Amino acid sequence: MTRTAGAHNLILPFNRPEYFSVPEALLSALAWRAYGSAPDQEQGKALGLMYKAQAKETQYLTLRPTKPEEGAAQALGAQLRGRGISTSASDRLLGDAVSSSVTGIRIEKTGNQPSSPMTPALALMQNPRGVLVKQGPPDFGAIIESLFAVGHPVGGPAMSATELWLRASDQRLELDPLLKSIDASMMSTVFQDKYHRLDVFPIAEDSVDWCGLYPGTPYEWFAKSWQALTSKEWVEALPARVWVDWATTVLRLAMGLGFLWEYSWYEALGSVIVRDSVPDTFEELRGMVRSPLPWQSSRSSISVRDVGATIKGRISRGERVRRSLKERIKEVEGDKNAIEFLRSSAANSDFRQFLAAEITDKKEAGKLVWETVKYGLQVREASGPFTDYYGILKTRGRRYLVIDPGTEWIAVVASLACGAPGTQCNVGDVLRDLTILGMRPELGDLVSLLERAGMARGSADADHAVIVESAF
Repeated sequence: MTRTAGAHNLILPFNRPEYFSVPEALLSALAWRAYGSAPDQEQGKALGLMYKAQAKETQYLTLRPTKPEEGAAQALGAQLRGRGISTSASDRLLGDAVSSSVTGIRIEKTGNQPSSPMTPALALMQNPRGVLVKQGPPDFGAIIESLFAVGHPVGGPAMSATELWLRASDQRLELDPLLKSIDASMMSTVFQDKYHRLDVFPIAEDSVDWCGLYPGTPYEWFAKSWQALTSKEWVEALPARVWVDWATTVLRLAMGLGFLWEYSWYEALGSVIVRDSVPDTFEELRGMVRSPLPWQSSRSSISVRDVGATIKGRISRGERVRRSLKERIKEVEGDKNAIEFLRSSAANSDFRQFLAAEITDKKEAGKLVWETVKYGLQVREASGPFTDYYGILKTRGRRYLVIDPGTEWIAVVASLACGAPGTQCNVGDVLRDLTILGMRPELGDLVSLLERAGMARGSADADHAVIVESAF
C-alpha cells in the first residue's frame, strides 16, 4: 500500500542524538523505557548510574557506581546461594566473582565500565546520565523507537522495539537458570526490588505517520533485523553475550547509518530545490539520495578510501538544509503535498538563492550528529582485552577514516540476511541488505570478508550466487 507524503514528512521525526560512549548504553536505554524512567535525583542532583566507576559529584550530577562491592557483594552472594547457586566459596567471594563476570566494554579514557545487559537487571545498571556523565542526555530509547517505527510499512509495528527486547530477555532467562538467578539477585541487592516493568510499552506513535514512506533505507533494515534477532529462534541459537553483542551491533548501525541516511536525504532535497529539478514522485525523490557511506575498493589508496571528510561535510550541509526546510514548512498554510511544497520552494528565487548559500557555507553544523555517526560506527578499541570487533570504521593515521569491518560485524549482517539460524542465503542477499543500509562494496571485497569469517561457500567467480551460511 502506498500513501501520499505531506510536506511535514520530509523532515524525519527523530530527536537529535548525541554520541554514546559505550554500545551497551542503547540496550540500557530500552531497559529504562521498559521499567519507567531512571531515578531522577539524589540529594537534589540528577543521578547517573554506571556499573563500574569512581563516584563523582558535579554541580548538577551525582554519578553512582552500581557494581556490588564489599557488603553489597556479600549480600549478592547470599542471594545467589539462596536461589540455588551451590559452591564452597564464601558469600563475598561468590558475589565478587559474579559481579566481575558481567562487566561490559571499558569506556576509553575514563576506565568506567557498564555491565553487559544480558538481563533486565544488568541493563538497568547504567543509565544515559551515567554513561555520558551529563545531567540532560538525549532520550536514546525514544530515538530507537522512532527509527524502528519509521522502518515499517503503513500502519506501523505490532510491537515496540522495547517490547521485543523485553520478550527476548524473558526468553533468555527461561533458557538460562544461572542468568535468571543473577538477574533476580541483582535486582534485589542493587535496586531493592524498587523497579517493576510497565504494563504498556508504547510504540512511537508520533513516528507512525512516516511509516511506508522510507522503504529501502536503514530504517527498514533495522525494523526487519530487530524483529528477527529478538525472535525465539535467534535467542535460542546465540549464547547470551553473543546475543548482546549482535543486538548492540544492530542498534549501532540503526543509529549511525540511520542518521547518516537522514542527512544524505536533506542534502538531496537541497540539491533538487537549488537546481529546480524536483521529480514527479516521492519514490523518485527518495531514489536520488546518494550512497550515504561510499565503500571504495580495498585496492584504492587510503586517501581515496577516506570517508571522514565526506560524512562530516554531508552532515554539515544536511543540517543547514534541515533547519531551512523546517522553518519554511512552518510558514506553509495547511499540509501541502511534499512534491508540491518542494516545487513551490524551487520556484521561489529568494529561497532558492538562500538555500544555495546555506549549502555552500563552510561553517560547521550538525556536530552532535557527526559524532553520533562516527562513534556509532567506529571501532572503539582496536587491540587489547576490550577490542571492538563489531565496528566498521577505522582510523588510519591522524587524518583518515576508512571502512574496514571487523569479522564479527560481517557475521552479524550476513547471518541476519540469511533470515534464521542454520540457514543459507547468497552474496546477492547480503549485498542487497548492505545497499539498503547505505553501502555498496565491490563484490570481490564482500566475498573476501565472508571468506575471512568462514561463511562463504563456493567459488568467488560465482558472483552473486556464492552461498553464505549463517554463523550460528
